[in-house]
Amino acid sequence: MTNTLLELQSRLVQAKEARHRLLTGSQEVTVSLHGYGSTTYSAANVEALERYIHELEAEIAKKSGSARRGIIRTSF
Repeated sequence: MTNTLLELQSRLVQAKEARHRLLTGSQEVTVSLHGYGSTTYSAANVEALERYIHELEAEIAKKSGSARRGIIRTSF
């Protein structure tokens, strides 16, 4: 299923709001996946929600023509 830029942006806002609720004390949050059902996240799997947010951001960047570069990591 191809998502429009507006749909992706809406999902991103919802995911970020869910992350905020988790980080400020909610035990669980449910995120609608628009056409795919929904997923419930808890504080224990906030990393999965972070990955979902990053995936949405990358897809939005790709559709809007401003592809993001990956994180540059250095070690000494």
